[in-house]
Amino acid sequence: MRTLNFRRALFAAAVLSTFADSSQAADGFKVRFPLSGTLGGEIVAQVDNPGFFASVSLTQLEVDKITDNTGNSFQQVKSGGFATPAAIAGAVRTASYTGTTAVDLNQSQAIANLVLGYQSEKHFGGGHLLVALNLPYTARLNRDVTYSGQTPTLSTLAPALTSPPLPAGTGAAAQAGAQAGFNTAYQAQLKALSSAGTGVLEGAGDAEISVGWIYRKDDLKVVTGLTLALPTGKYDAASTLNIGFGNFYTLRPGAAVAYNPSPNWTLGARGSLAFNTRNTDNQLRSGDYLALDLAAAYRSPVGVFGPHVLMVKQFTDDTGGALGANRFSSTGAGVFFTTLIPQLEAAVNLSYLTTISSRNALSGSFYQIRVSKAF
Repeated sequence: MRTLNFRRALFAAAVLSTFADSSQAADGFKVRFPLSGTLGGEIVAQVDNPGFFASVSLTQLEVDKITDNTGNSFQQVKSGGFATPAAIAGAVRTASYTGTTAVDLNQSQAIANLVLGYQSEKHFGGGHLLVALNLPYTARLNRDVTYSGQTPTLSTLAPALTSPPLPAGTGAAAQAGAQAGFNTAYQAQLKALSSAGTGVLEGAGDAEISVGWIYRKDDLKVVTGLTLALPTGKYDAASTLNIGFGNFYTLRPGAAVAYNPSPNWTLGARGSLAFNTRNTDNQLRSGDYLALDLAAAYRSPVGVFGPHVLMVKQFTDDTGGALGANRFSSTGAGVFFTTLIPQLEAAVNLSYLTTISSRNALSGSFYQIRVSKAF
């Protein structure tokens, strides 16, 4: 399977080993990084292919939960105050409460990515320069979210109903009435939050521009690059359900290395850093993060296949958000298979990755098919 056409076709996808497509901001349990993994079969791609290239990928994302800082299903503890809607015995009474809310989320999302790029014919420092444009589009995002929890018990109303002298049982009756009214309002708020976070969307995602340098010598291949993610996606600052990340930018430098220890095996690794600006719509700044992508590829008579692992972790806190530091962390593992369509001289990559550990993140599974071609 080490044919020239196969390795040429794979080149169009190889740049994705360093230049990742959009996924989604840490305060929303997402980051601008492809949690489906991008290394896979592309690590065996031929790099000496000057000219234009293109890649089209379809990714199906199935999210089954949000995790908290412990890795369990997300629960939020919230404290607040309550005031009676009308005066009781001549005065408005107040109370405090502390409650726990569970958030259950299921999300199905279909994302298409079109990558268009060009690699220079001339050598620079022994390698080729390239530029690429990534255009993501969500064909359908279907989210169902449920906020639930028992209504907290109010503290004793204040000021206390002790003076002037009141009929026996007045305080208890007032407390019971306040609790009943609070229960109605509290559960209605949970229902409203569930409704606001549930829905179906489609639209453009955040575009990315990448520049890079590709070098190969003998059994070693190196790809370095810089990606700028732009706030071009469909986004409403007043909504909790969005395709775009928000009105901010993400700069991602990265490097990928592939090495052939034997004719049939290739080992690959990619490291990336990401730096976010502040969202000017809500003043939230998602924390900066790092990512490590690992893969091993075996060449068989029918194609290339092997395992891949992806780890993404924030190393600075979120600031300005409602959830505090909220550092994102996610580790996923899966498999991939890549083969050639001879008639098109195009490579097809199939991959699967599932979340095996996460903190403050969406957790689920990713299914992807990618078709790549060099011209």
